[in-house]
Amino acid sequence: MGAKMGKCCGTAEYYNHEEQEKETHLRFLKAVGAAKQGEWTFRMKAKRYVPSETLARGTKLIYFVRHGQGFHNLAAAESKFRCDCREEKSGNCPYLDPALTDPRLTPLGVKQANKLARISKDLRLQPEIVYVSPLCRAIQTGLIGFKHLVEEKSSVTFVAVTGAREQSGLHMCDKRRDLSDIKSEFPQVKFDRIKDEKDTLFTSERESDEDLLERAYTFMVDLKKRPEDVIVVCSHSTWLLAVFQCVLDIDSRDFKQWFRTGEMRATVVQWEQPEDESI
Repeated sequence: MGAKMGKCCGTAEYYNHEEQEKETHLRFLKAVGAAKQGEWTFRMKAKRYVPSETLARGTKLIYFVRHGQGFHNLAAAESKFRCDCREEKSGNCPYLDPALTDPRLTPLGVKQANKLARISKDLRLQPEIVYVSPLCRAIQTGLIGFKHLVEEKSSVTFVAVTGAREQSGLHMCDKRRDLSDIKSEFPQVKFDRIKDEKDTLFTSERESDEDLLERAYTFMVDLKKRPEDVIVVCSHSTWLLAVFQCVLDIDSRDFKQWFRTGEMRATVVQWEQPEDESI
């Protein structure tokens, strides 16, 4: 962990910080997750989707996607410093750089999104709605990864939602640009659910794990109320870790792991209430 990984041409060095970040996030999320689960009304059972199976009544098929590589991911990989904002708080965290505010996809990130596009088209995925975080890298990944829906001029709506945003605060890469700017850049996306021009979720302090879990849980409960049965959610690493480790009840250990950039997981989710005798 934290070891250098030299680039073959020798012009740059990369550092494997993501594994350390994953373990740190997981430790903190699990510490508060058990308490939050005791407060929640719904239990959400989830499993890997098998294409040959028919969706049972009361379940939904959700394609969870992590955005492709963003310039903040690249900056972190090239930095000798890891994010220590949860612990030491040295001030050397690469995500604190204002130049990384709401970063776009790198060329590799675009390539990852295009790979997703080929997969989604080859599998003939026809979601009924696509939810994207309002951060640029997630919007780009959603629009590129499911561009066959745009090109075919289907009736599928792309909707930006705060509920699927990355853990906010402190890290400049998780600060949203002004609403008017992103609406102008991405006219294919509906931003009706975001009312504030400025990013009111972002503060100088990192959003607490409790608040992140509650936001993720509320978003997942809202999906239960939606009429759509096949849904795409394009989000971020820590948000997805919170959902798969704490919000969803998943038996498969490997299915709960950290999402790689550009990764998609087809997941069947069923909502149950604890007082239901059938559980």
